[in-house]
Amino acid sequence: MGEWRMVRGALGRIVLSVALLLAMSSCVYQKNQTLWVPFDFGPPGQLALSNFRFEHAAIEAVVSAAPDCSPIPGAAPVDFDLPFKGTRVIEAAPDADVCWRWGTAPGQWGEWNRAFTASGRALNAQL
Repeated sequence: MGEWRMVRGALGRIVLSVALLLAMSSCVYQKNQTLWVPFDFGPPGQLALSNFRFEHAAIEAVVSAAPDCSPIPGAAPVDFDLPFKGTRVIEAAPDADVCWRWGTAPGQWGEWNRAFTASGRALNAQL
């Protein structure tokens, strides 16, 4: 009877050790990530928008997670002038994309273009 308890106790310790080893190996540190975050939204992305086409371009940009490029709460659209050979970097919130369009005439805008930065990518785009 005493030998059975020793075998059962040793077997239990081995099973517990293997389970702990597997659990710890799943928490291996990876580049740009913490061991465990309950609400990890990922890294923010960015868009570098360049103008090599027009003398000046009126640009409207917005950070959006919506399919229609409506801005995320608290982020208003940004209007700026992008000169020839100019570049502007637009930071995106985690899990959001950057939408941008240029002015076709005073007060009129073209179609939205979307840079898929939600995964944390840094992208380049040209007008």
